[in-house]
Amino acid sequence: MTAAGTTPQWQVLSEQVPRTAFLPDTIWIRGESGSFTAVHRDTDPDAWHAAAVADAPVITQVDLGAVEPGATGSFPSSSCSRPGIVADMLLALDTQPGDRVLEIGTGTGWNAALLAHRVGPGGHVTTIEVDPALADGARRALTAAGYAPTVVTGDGTAGVPDHAPYDRVIATAAIREVVPPAWPAQLRPGGRLVTPWGTDWSNGVMLTVDLDDTGVGTGRFSGDLAFMRIRDQRRALHYFEPSPDAVAAADVSTTACRGSDLDRILDPDKGLFAIGARLAPVNKAMKWDRHGRRHHSLELDDPVTGSWARLDANLTDPAPFTVHQLGPRRLWDETEDAYDWWHDHGEPGLDRFGLTTTPSGAIAQTMWLDEPSSVVRTWASPG
Repeated sequence: MTAAGTTPQWQVLSEQVPRTAFLPDTIWIRGESGSFTAVHRDTDPDAWHAAAVADAPVITQVDLGAVEPGATGSFPSSSCSRPGIVADMLLALDTQPGDRVLEIGTGTGWNAALLAHRVGPGGHVTTIEVDPALADGARRALTAAGYAPTVVTGDGTAGVPDHAPYDRVIATAAIREVVPPAWPAQLRPGGRLVTPWGTDWSNGVMLTVDLDDTGVGTGRFSGDLAFMRIRDQRRALHYFEPSPDAVAAADVSTTACRGSDLDRILDPDKGLFAIGARLAPVNKAMKWDRHGRRHHSLELDDPVTGSWARLDANLTDPAPFTVHQLGPRRLWDETEDAYDWWHDHGEPGLDRFGLTTTPSGAIAQTMWLDEPSSVVRTWASPG
């Protein structure tokens, strides 16, 4: 998987298996208004080709495929990932000729083709896609390009046990905190899993897990990956907005947190990952300049408990920031506690965190700092 000379690895991959052969005739470009406009290969070939060959993601479906001809889309629902990120993940996966590989999230089929190219005739790739239309399109593109992975239509969180065990498992959609138990269960001892991983607070790192002979997986975090979530974990399904009356009745307080603290809480190179790892699930929405220049609003919510908080961060006023909170969880207080924990532990970056998955027992997954005995958070086994 090493690039020759100074040629970027993603360009090497694109030369081996051209991405253009897997993109649909219609792709989608985001405009200044935030909506998505269709670009067709035949009617606007220059724009289509420029997007296809760039080191950038290409939106291949919007609004779950429900957009009428000629209409604009509201949100992306499938894409072909940025080639540079694809290359980084394949390098981390370390697939070898002859391997059996499971891919979660077929999409266009390009990544499955790259995997098939890598494992060669002695290996096999199984890929699963939840969207039937996308799965059908990928089958056609793979066949036309001369590759023969097994394309399964179904829920990727369940894996594909019929073809297990696998030497490698890779996901091309992000998971929310917990590694689906089926993925390490379908790996052989010594196998490796690579997936985008995130929390509702901090979405976008790569998790690499190696499985030992007892079925225990040990993982590390790296990189900066922005992937769409697995469909049943999309943020829209986990959003809570209280009524104006509830907001008016919320508890009001002030905080010693200042602008520099806010930067450290939200900066991916500072405390963002650690705070997300420490917190129980909580969504955040930062509304920059909501009330004018340098007067921001940070909103937090937990739909499961009906908890909500808003930080009014006026950086032009020396007065303490105002906080509104309601519900059984005090979300801003929990955020401050997580921030203090990060500071008290030496302000660790994501490279100091690890994750352990277990095949049985009450605890399915543990996150730790520096070593497994220094537990940051645990997740219970399903059921």
